[in-house]
Amino acid sequence: MNTVKTYSRAPVRFDPAGGGTDAPPYSTEFGGCIVNISVARYIYADFEVLGPGEGVTIQSHDLGEHVHADSVGALQFDGKLDLLKAYVKRTVPDGTSCLLTTQSDIPERTGLGGSGALGVAVIAAITRGLGQSLDRSGIAELANEIERVDFESPGGCQDSFGGAFPGAKQIICHQGGGTECREIPLAPAVAAELERNTLLIYTGATHLSGAIHSDIKRSYALPNSPTIAAMNRLKEQAHRAADALRAGDLSTYVDAMNLSRESHYALHPSCDSDELRRYFSTLDPFILGGKTCGAGGGGFIVVYVRPDCRRQCQQAAESLGGLVWPLTLDRYGVVSWQDGQDTAISDRAG
Repeated sequence: MNTVKTYSRAPVRFDPAGGGTDAPPYSTEFGGCIVNISVARYIYADFEVLGPGEGVTIQSHDLGEHVHADSVGALQFDGKLDLLKAYVKRTVPDGTSCLLTTQSDIPERTGLGGSGALGVAVIAAITRGLGQSLDRSGIAELANEIERVDFESPGGCQDSFGGAFPGAKQIICHQGGGTECREIPLAPAVAAELERNTLLIYTGATHLSGAIHSDIKRSYALPNSPTIAAMNRLKEQAHRAADALRAGDLSTYVDAMNLSRESHYALHPSCDSDELRRYFSTLDPFILGGKTCGAGGGGFIVVYVRPDCRRQCQQAAESLGGLVWPLTLDRYGVVSWQDGQDTAISDRAG
């Protein structure tokens, strides 16, 4: 049987302001706002429909694991590639034999929204491979629903939208439910300045975002909890950062990022760590601002360097054992393609 293989990729992201306000219960009770910027580092998915009776095979090159079942319905959650199983069980009709393969440009559990980008890449590959069509919002919403509801992983929605849409965006979580992704147009000089002065630094310490989100949710429910006040400040700074980027005011953008870092630490002690503080203290002479990425506790930090201090900042981070990545903005969002066909990079990405 001759089959057509479908390929996809989705970018990861960093969140300079507002991260955490996209997660319930805060997002549904008060509404959230996040500034989310997609990075040209990717999660990849390949999907192929196989001949009848060949069963379902799922493999992760990054984890060096694979699973096989006689059918989609026979897939069981047993601790091995369960998130990938959840995507397949929701989107592939039972009785369809298929092969799904994934791989990544980033380490696991780093705060760059990898699981959300994974879901977006997988959904884009599967839907295109099955001849279906979803726009970017549809892909992001479905990927997030599967991760949060089917797989029961706590967290927010920004990672899926970060993987689906390119560049800088303002993600609005409406009070009562519903998400809107608004593009933040960047003037060419502003985009170039962001890339010149922004570094992503992997501290080497992984984080467990689900556990941190659970900690925040428990703190949120306590009487007189400081968490809601911290969330309000995070949301305020996200609106401020989005307006600053639209206006090309990078000084205000950096200030909003710094205030977001302190409010993020106030959400729950697990968002902070001695290692993160050590990085910011050491890098302080070379940066104008910075923030932990994602839920915090470890993983990547993003810093905005002082003029002409890029090299010194990189050397200081490397002296601490950090892995330094220059920023290249993603300009396409999720894309999918098939052998011999053009890449889909329009709004209808699936």
